[in-house]
Amino acid sequence: MSTEVSFEDEPALAAAIADVRNDSSDVTYAFCGHVDGNPNLLQLLFTGTDNSEISSKMDPSQAFYGLARYETQVDMSTTVKFVYIHWMGENIPFAKRARYGVVQGSIDSRFSPYHALVTTSSAEDLTTEKIIQKLMETAFTKSKVIESESNLSSRQMRGFTQTQLPQRNQKANFAVSAVASKGASVEIVPDVYEAVARVRQDGDSATWMLAAYEGANPKGPVICTGIGEGGIKDFKACLDDSLPMYGLIRIEHTDADEITTVKFVYIVWVGTKVKPMAKAKISTHKGTFEEIFCPAHVVIFATELSDINESDIMEKIRKQGSR
Repeated sequence: MSTEVSFEDEPALAAAIADVRNDSSDVTYAFCGHVDGNPNLLQLLFTGTDNSEISSKMDPSQAFYGLARYETQVDMSTTVKFVYIHWMGENIPFAKRARYGVVQGSIDSRFSPYHALVTTSSAEDLTTEKIIQKLMETAFTKSKVIESESNLSSRQMRGFTQTQLPQRNQKANFAVSAVASKGASVEIVPDVYEAVARVRQDGDSATWMLAAYEGANPKGPVICTGIGEGGIKDFKACLDDSLPMYGLIRIEHTDADEITTVKFVYIVWVGTKVKPMAKAKISTHKGTFEEIFCPAHVVIFATELSDINESDIMEKIRKQGSR
C-alpha cells in the first residue's frame, strides 16, 4: 500500500489553504477528506468563514484534515495562529484507521507549517473557545491535552494540542516545516498503525503495544509484536534485549484536583545486545516512528529495564501538569 496521497483537485486545495493563510481573506478554515474511503485519494470537502461551524461539520464515520485561522490576544496585541485539525471519527473501524495511518505523513505535509495540532474524535474539542484556550496555554508550554466536556463525568481527556511554531510575526521561523523529517524509509505493516489506534482509543481495552523489525532486520519491515491490557510491568515483560523496539502505553493520571486524564508514553527500546551496525541503521528511522507514535506526553529512550520506571514516568507527568 502506498504511503502517498493525491487529490482530485490539488489546485483547489492549495487555493483554499492559501485563502486561510491570507489575513485579508474571509475564509478561515478548509477541510479535506478521503474519497469513498480511499486512503490514497482525497478531495477538498468544505471551506468556511465562521470557525464556530467547524465542530458541527465533523462526521463520526469519517476522517477529516483541515487548517483553521484563529486570532489570540495577549497584552493588547492580536496574533494570528494557524491550527491543523486532524479529525478521526469514533465510528471509523480499526482496520480503516490503520490504512489511514499509513498515509498520515503525506497528508500532514500539505498543511505545514502551523502553530498547533489538534487530533480528536470529539466535536466538543473543536469549539472556538476550546481552541483559543489551548492556543493561549500552548503559548507557554509544549504539550497539552484538550478536555472534552462530554467526558467530564468520567474525567477522560481525548484531544491533543502540540505547539509547532512561534508567533507568526517571527517570519524567519515560520517557514520551517512542522512535520518531522522521516530520514530513511522503512516499511511499516498496517497492524502497527491499528495497534497504535487501539491504544489511543479511550473505549478500547488495549493499553499498550509494541513494534519491532521483523527477523531483527533493521531494514524492515516493522511489525506489531505485542498488544495488551495491562500496565508498564506487562509491557516490560515483552521487551527483548536483542531487538530495537517501539512502544506506546496509555496511562491514567489523577491530579491534585482529582481530575483523571489520559496520558501517553512513547518508548524507544534499544536492547543491550543490539549490534552497533543495527543501532546506526535504526537511528535514520527516528522521524518515521515519531510520526506514528507522537504526540506523546512522555518520551523514553531505554536500553535497560531499569530505564522504564513507573515512578519516574508518573513524576514526569505530574511535572507537566504543574507547568
